[in-house]
Amino acid sequence: MSDDCSHGQHHYHHHHHHLGLAEGIPQSYIVKLQWVVGLAILYLVMQTIGSYLSGSLALLADAGHKLADIAAISLALFASWFSSLASSPRKTFGYYRMEILAALINATGLVFIAVVILWQAYERAMRHSSVEIEGGMMLAASLVGLLINCISAKILYPEREANLNVKGALFHVLTDILNSLGEIVTAAGILLFRFYWLDTAISAIIATLVLYNASRVFGEAVNILMESAPKRLHMAKVRDFILRYPNVDDLHDLHIWTITTGKDALLAHVKVKDGAFTHEMARSLEKELRDAFNLCHITIQLEPPGFEESDIPF
Repeated sequence: MSDDCSHGQHHYHHHHHHLGLAEGIPQSYIVKLQWVVGLAILYLVMQTIGSYLSGSLALLADAGHKLADIAAISLALFASWFSSLASSPRKTFGYYRMEILAALINATGLVFIAVVILWQAYERAMRHSSVEIEGGMMLAASLVGLLINCISAKILYPEREANLNVKGALFHVLTDILNSLGEIVTAAGILLFRFYWLDTAISAIIATLVLYNASRVFGEAVNILMESAPKRLHMAKVRDFILRYPNVDDLHDLHIWTITTGKDALLAHVKVKDGAFTHEMARSLEKELRDAFNLCHITIQLEPPGFEESDIPF
C-alpha cells in the first residue's frame, strides 16, 4: 500500500491504492479449478457415450453444455494467470480486466449452447419424434453425472464470491446438477411409462436455465466493462457522505467503478472551506471513505475556495 500526495498552487491530489497488482492468484484457487476441469472432462466422455447408447437428446445437450464448461473454466484459468502479471507503463491497472473479458466470453458461449439446445428440442417436438430411448442407460449415466457435478460444486462453492469466473463456473456446475436431476426424472418416466416426450421437454428446460445463468454473468461483466457503479454501492449515499464531511463545501466529478471482482475505485473533486486545504484533510477523508465503503483505490482532488476547473464532459 502506498500514498502519493502532490501539492500544486491550486489543488491537492491524494491517491490511495491497495490493488496488489502483482500479488498473483492464490494457488488453492488454481488447484480447485483444475480439479473441476478434470471432473468435467470425465463427465463429458460419460454423457457423450450415454447419449449415443441411449439415444437421449437431454444427455447430448448436457454433454454440449459440459464442453462449454471445460472451455469456460480453462479460459478462466488462463485469464487468472494473465491478470496476475505486473502493471506496465501502458497497462497501469495491470491485467485484472482479463478476468472480466473471460467471464464475458464464457457467458456468450453459454448463450450459444442454450440456443442450440432449444432449437434441437423445437425440431424434435415439431417432428413429433417417437425415437425410442434406452431408459436404463440414461438413468445410469445421469446418476453418475449427478455425483460428479455434486463433487465439483462442493469444490467451488467456498470460493463463489472471490472471483467472477469462479461464480460463472459454479453457475455452470449448478445448472448441470439440475440437468442431471431432470435426466433422472426423465429416465424414470421412460422406464416406467415410456414417456419419450419427457426427454425433449427436459432439454428445453435445461436450455432455459442455461440462458438465465448466462444472462446474469453476461450482465455483470458488461457492467464492469462499461465502468458502471458497483451494485453494492449507492452513489447518493457516497455523495451525501462526502458532503456531510467536516469542512467540505461542494463535490463534483464523482466516479465509482469496478476494476475487477472485489476491487472498486473512486475518483472525486472536493471543494473545501478556507483553512481545510491540507494534506491531512485529503488523507483523513480518504481513510473514512475506504473504511465506510470498502474501496481499494481512491483518488481525491481537494480544491480551495474560488478554484475554477475546466468543464469535464463525463
